[in-house]
Amino acid sequence: MTLVVQIVLAVVVLVALVTTFLSAKNWHWSQVLLVLSIFLSAVGYMFLSAETVRINRNLRINLAKNQQNLESVEKQNYELVNGTEQESGILELDHRLRLVSRKRGRVWRGVMPAGEVDNQGRVQVEIGQPSPHGLEKDAIVFAFETGEPNAADPSAGPQYLGEFHVIESGANGASLEPVPLIEQRTGQRLAASRGPWSLYETMPIDSHELFAERSEEELRSMLPAESVEEYLRHGSDATEDDDQWHRAGFNDKGERVGPGPEHADQVAVPRYDRLLRDYAFLFTEIDQQSVVMAANKAALQSDIEKLENALASAKELSKFRQQQKELLGADLAGMEKDLAASQSHRDLVRQQLQETKDSVDRLLADNSAKATELIQLQLQRQRQIDAAAPAPSEPDLLEP
Repeated sequence: MTLVVQIVLAVVVLVALVTTFLSAKNWHWSQVLLVLSIFLSAVGYMFLSAETVRINRNLRINLAKNQQNLESVEKQNYELVNGTEQESGILELDHRLRLVSRKRGRVWRGVMPAGEVDNQGRVQVEIGQPSPHGLEKDAIVFAFETGEPNAADPSAGPQYLGEFHVIESGANGASLEPVPLIEQRTGQRLAASRGPWSLYETMPIDSHELFAERSEEELRSMLPAESVEEYLRHGSDATEDDDQWHRAGFNDKGERVGPGPEHADQVAVPRYDRLLRDYAFLFTEIDQQSVVMAANKAALQSDIEKLENALASAKELSKFRQQQKELLGADLAGMEKDLAASQSHRDLVRQQLQETKDSVDRLLADNSAKATELIQLQLQRQRQIDAAAPAPSEPDLLEP
């Protein structure tokens, strides 16, 4: 049908052009141009009219269907905004999200470290989403590595990196400075982290609802073995071994009742209640303890080095004293030999001295006897001389 119309239209245009061309011999050129313009305008108007009719026809054909689709989409939009009996709508979900966001604070996910960590622990980060990111200067954020936890070896899995102060904020990121003093282990962990990170405006708080839908297998894969039993036991029947801090009362409807004796009559079943953790306090306390332990460790290592140096010096001194002892032992052996020789010589000298003394005593006694004998002999001779010679005029000095 379309081809026939095109052929007819082509024939009409051809006839009109031929007629106009033949009429140009008798008409003024302006009249020819006017007639040709009217003809072409009529053709164009005919085309536009046909297209308008076609569009209106197509639109009117789908009008009822589109009206039905519009009503269905409007109903769907209404249900999405306001919700149904089975599902909550955007308004309700947005309200819940605002409550959760207000309780949790803002979060920047997919944050990547950009550059090396300096000696003060400062690091540059890039924030891809949202744009603009809205992280203001002088804000305080808590940085966590993103990823699945490693319950078997928590130190090998994603870590809490610390509390940071935003010292600069740019269009694509920010510059972070640690708030508490970073010890060596934390600094090495921060330098080795390659991201992505999550920055929290408020430290995430612990709640029972976070783990309520988790299975035992999931909890055991997420949490360390020393604390997973608390999460598994939460909500189960309490035992006599559970203290008052791990017991909570529930009424017949399964609703939790307040503590204290005034609510004791409402308690139908006591259940185990896991104590919630204040992570902001715990992380700060652990950081302080880590700094103190690092300082104590450094002091102990210094003391150990000093003791090792002192021990090495003592060993060297002991070796030197041992050498001196050996030398003194050799000297002592020599001196003992000299002492023995001296004592032997002394005994010999004493013996010789005694023999000499005895000999002298004998000689003195012999000399005394000889002297007495000589004196007696001389006195006898004197008497003989005195007897033979005349008496002297003076007394004899030899007489007694």
